[in-house]
Amino acid sequence: MRQALVTGLTIVVLATTVARGWSCGFEDPSSATMQRVMLNVVYPDSLYVQGAVDTALRAGKLKPAHFAKPGDFFALPRTTRNLRHLAVVLADGTPNELRAFSVVLMGPVLWTRFQPDKAGLAAEPHVAGPAAGEVVVVTDVPALAALVSGEISGAYAHALGLVRYYGDPAEAEGIREAFLAAFPGDQSAGESRPKRTTLTERK
Repeated sequence: MRQALVTGLTIVVLATTVARGWSCGFEDPSSATMQRVMLNVVYPDSLYVQGAVDTALRAGKLKPAHFAKPGDFFALPRTTRNLRHLAVVLADGTPNELRAFSVVLMGPVLWTRFQPDKAGLAAEPHVAGPAAGEVVVVTDVPALAALVSGEISGAYAHALGLVRYYGDPAEAEGIREAFLAAFPGDQSAGESRPKRTTLTERK
């Protein structure tokens, strides 16, 4: 009962801060810490993603180049490109149409909505948060960069906890399977397919 009350209050506080238009961590690094704490209550154990990122870095599966460094003014546009690339790869690699879902990058607490459209799957970065009832995918900037560059597989990311899924179990499983299909490779080695062409390259 007490946990339910705490969770309910946290959701209210989170909704209130979203309504106030809190910046993501790329724009205001000091705002991200409290948001991460609240997200960990709303989406239990989502902070484990950051521990998984450290583990993958020590194992050499993630590289320093995957991380956004303080003062990197190009971190936000680069991450936005990676999110749009993610949409392309998911649409190409999934035989069935995906339902709308949201991704939050735990480090900067950057939300992006993914919705089916005529071209396949559209990414809308920097939204306030997920729509009601949507599956939420929690990951982080380095894991996203490694996935879209083809340096780790979806299976590896899932097994290590670099990507976590929240929401309706059946819908969350559908999104998880889409990640596995779009980023195939050896689970233990983290190997993935060669890098696909980017949106810019396609144009």
